[in-house]
Amino acid sequence: MKNLVMKTSINSYDIFIGQNTIDRLNDFTENYDKILLLTNKTIGELYGQKILSNLPKKKTYVYKIEDGEIYKNMETSMEIFSFLIENNFSRNSLIICVGGGVVCDLGGFIASTFMRGLDFLQVPTSLLAQVDASIGGKVAINHSLGKNLIGSFKQPIGVIIDINFLKTLPLCQFKSGMGEVIKHSIIAKDKSYFNFLIESYRDILKLKPEVLIEMIYESCKIKKEFVEKDEFEKGDRAFLNLGHTYGHALETLFDYQHISHGEGVAKGILFEMQISKFLGFATEEYINSIKELFSLYKIDPTPIYIEEETLINVMKKDKKNTHDKIKFIIDKNGTLENMPISKEVISEVNHSFKNRILKGVIDIGTNSCRLFIAEIEKTDNKIEIITPLYKDLEVSRLGKNLNQTGVLSKESIEKTYYIIKRFKEKADSMGVTELIAFATAATREASNGSMFVQGIKNEFDINTLVIPGEIEAKLSFNGNSNIYREKIATIDVGGGSSEITIGDYNGIDYIKSFPIGVVKLTEMFFSDENYNEETLLSARNYLKGFFNELIKFEGNNFKIIGVAGTVTTNVSIVKKLPKFDEKEINGYVLTKMDLEENLYLFLSKTLEDRKKIIGLEPNRADVIIAGNLILLTLLDILNKNSITVSTVDNLEGGMVLNI
Repeated sequence: MKNLVMKTSINSYDIFIGQNTIDRLNDFTENYDKILLLTNKTIGELYGQKILSNLPKKKTYVYKIEDGEIYKNMETSMEIFSFLIENNFSRNSLIICVGGGVVCDLGGFIASTFMRGLDFLQVPTSLLAQVDASIGGKVAINHSLGKNLIGSFKQPIGVIIDINFLKTLPLCQFKSGMGEVIKHSIIAKDKSYFNFLIESYRDILKLKPEVLIEMIYESCKIKKEFVEKDEFEKGDRAFLNLGHTYGHALETLFDYQHISHGEGVAKGILFEMQISKFLGFATEEYINSIKELFSLYKIDPTPIYIEEETLINVMKKDKKNTHDKIKFIIDKNGTLENMPISKEVISEVNHSFKNRILKGVIDIGTNSCRLFIAEIEKTDNKIEIITPLYKDLEVSRLGKNLNQTGVLSKESIEKTYYIIKRFKEKADSMGVTELIAFATAATREASNGSMFVQGIKNEFDINTLVIPGEIEAKLSFNGNSNIYREKIATIDVGGGSSEITIGDYNGIDYIKSFPIGVVKLTEMFFSDENYNEETLLSARNYLKGFFNELIKFEGNNFKIIGVAGTVTTNVSIVKKLPKFDEKEINGYVLTKMDLEENLYLFLSKTLEDRKKIIGLEPNRADVIIAGNLILLTLLDILNKNSITVSTVDNLEGGMVLNI
């Protein structure tokens, strides 16, 4: 174990770094009347019993918050305040913060404000919290307009860093912590720590205990030196904010959900280094050395071009600014300076990253509209998805009654326009610079489809491509053929059509869009919820005839890949997922028996009861039976017993289209 002593104007406290250091918890509790163990649900489930075994049972209370930066806010704070009041906590009580940066920041904020101040102990469980959030006494919560805008300075009574917590830390969160670690190595005057991170990267990524302890110790030591020199951030402590002006702007734009703090800081460091280079200070060679260090830890530090007005407005709200000046940490050939930077320079540097942008794609389907936002890179007329950021879906029923009328109804168009408006507002708020849309079966088949598309252009200034079914199928296939390097057949059951594509990454052998989907089949056979033996048999026979030409592929050696809402919904039902979870769904093997059991479940319930099934979106409850009938028919014809579910579909394909 290693130990550092932080000396501040108010107190001194120990920072313990090692393995099994949480065994020291009880050493801090003797003089307090009550103890609040503040943690989040993930840490509570993983380590709750272990932590509680080191605390006095009679006077310890537990409060678990939801996971995520979005919960570091005033609403969560008020709920905790109420808990403390209801349980008669006093000024002689202690708060123990066990969690990542959110818990450390939030718990410290609660401690600094409840009854004008309680003692608190930091037990950081993420690498980011261990090297940053738990040390130095800056505590805060977020506002919707900016990060950490509401807070204070409040020093803990101690920090207990146990590297055993890192064994269960997701890789993305470990990389987030490494963003701050690398930042410390850059701002340190002695470059030995920078070199240590280069030389030890393999052992660090393997989580070798002695190397981790040394890394965290040195990182904390660097931060400690800045804090002790400038506790209330009037001077040099501001250098700890290297990368944070731009990084916090990205976090704010992304609603604190779609980029980790460390990833934002990494991009912010490169943004500030580029400013330094623009001003004639930092060299390309030095910037490249920083890029190489980030690459060792598989962290992408390339900034994203954001529309100037959006970027400037969110940066203006950063708490480090004064007199309406936007400040950055500038590297003047090895000497750091906290400088106000003009909008013109910010704009020039921002434009230098114009090949890396946020792009949004809207899929206007027969049954639903979907939005996908991703960070992409454009090179040599090619588009590569760097980081998927956001997905949304809303049922529109654009193709409702299209079979009978041949037109998109006024009601359906208005509802779809409302959804597109909401999607555009979301894209604008995140700083998306390129937003496109493509429309499928309902739009291409309706006699007023072109009028509907022109309305999208007039109302929202979004270019909409009406794509044939075969193109839609190809978009889904292309994304999956890059993942599954074998013979595959992608099945996309939509609202107005179903697409089948067979081939591999070398090419497509067969592709066809069949003009039958869940909405069409429902309207043709089950418009009055008349699911009986006769209508079900008629629908199955109709589908067999419709897909009859696929018999020639019966028994062929290929993997069935299912995309889009019908298959993903079936997985959600099998796994009883209360909300869509891409990690749980992507790659799941859905068997024929799963589909049949779900079908029997649907048929056993009325429409209103189907809407209550866990995993089934209420808006999909009236068409899900048709969807399962289509999937089961296709499996029968192709003589297959399962479908591998993929969340990669025509949205990803549309993202890499140059339109």
